[in-house]
Amino acid sequence: MKLLKGKNPMGAVGTVRSFMNVVKDIDFDEVRDRAEQAPRTLIVATSEALSEDAVGQLFGAGSRDGIERRTWRDGDTVDVSRWDVIVVYDPEGQGLLDTVRKAIGPGADAVVFFLAGPGQSARNAVDALRAEITSTLPALAPAFGRFYPEWRPDAVRAIIDETSKANAQFALVSNVSTVIPIVGNLMAVGADLIVLTKNQVMMCYKIAAAHDHDLGNQFAIIRELTPVVGAGFLWRTIAREATAMIPLAAGTIPKVAIAFAGTMAVGRAADYYYRFGSKPSKSQLAEFRKSALQLASKLPVIGDDALAAGMKGSKGKETTTTRPLDATATSTTETETQPLDRD
Repeated sequence: MKLLKGKNPMGAVGTVRSFMNVVKDIDFDEVRDRAEQAPRTLIVATSEALSEDAVGQLFGAGSRDGIERRTWRDGDTVDVSRWDVIVVYDPEGQGLLDTVRKAIGPGADAVVFFLAGPGQSARNAVDALRAEITSTLPALAPAFGRFYPEWRPDAVRAIIDETSKANAQFALVSNVSTVIPIVGNLMAVGADLIVLTKNQVMMCYKIAAAHDHDLGNQFAIIRELTPVVGAGFLWRTIAREATAMIPLAAGTIPKVAIAFAGTMAVGRAADYYYRFGSKPSKSQLAEFRKSALQLASKLPVIGDDALAAGMKGSKGKETTTTRPLDATATSTTETETQPLDRD
């Protein structure tokens, strides 16, 4: 890695040694323990046949770990603390969803999901429900992908999206830098990059979990993935491309784009590795970065107008109003979203 003369532009994560020191500070135990336990899922329907049909649609012919079926009867109650997810299947439109929610009471919306109603395509309903559950409950996504292969694409997508948004949120609210027209200034901000990199590392560990990878040696996983994701862990390539794409955008635009796109590109590279068992090519990595930057431009804090204004360069007169990211762009407890204290 070529360094700027007289300084390390990557700050605290600029070398393999310092990067592995960052990894050593991460506690993987909670994520591993959760990923290695099947999600507790209750399937509720008005008949045994319907509940079995729902299980078959959602989980296929594979593992039934953690899944329980129930035929709902008038007066039934549910101990919501026993379940991570409750799926209501009511293709005949008998109002079962409202009945179950009333029986559960406060907190039902956090765990109760609806599979299908009258007239809804079964295939579309199943795909939509898997995506909804994993995106609503991203902490469970590694376990859903690990235990149920049919859920894996949605689980990995939820992991990548959640971490990318969390890193963008961190970049927005933290003091990573002011406007950054060149890579060197960004890369010198070591403490904030540690947080962003830790979140990337944890994301990759979750992706490994979702792909049913052995989680016993987390350091081996990261060493395995470091050459796969390349500079993505260390930010340099994505920072160069992002700042070229948005050269003079006002306020926090560059750092948010870099945080989001860099994280998403790393996630897609890790997913590719576990799906196909090989490192993505240079052209594929470039495509991951390109598509991630395009998605970054759609974030509320960036948007097409801000991107266009930035690309006009010094001739542009426009100013960019910084808006908060959507409230959903926050992390779970495993993802750091607060700036590190500085000495």
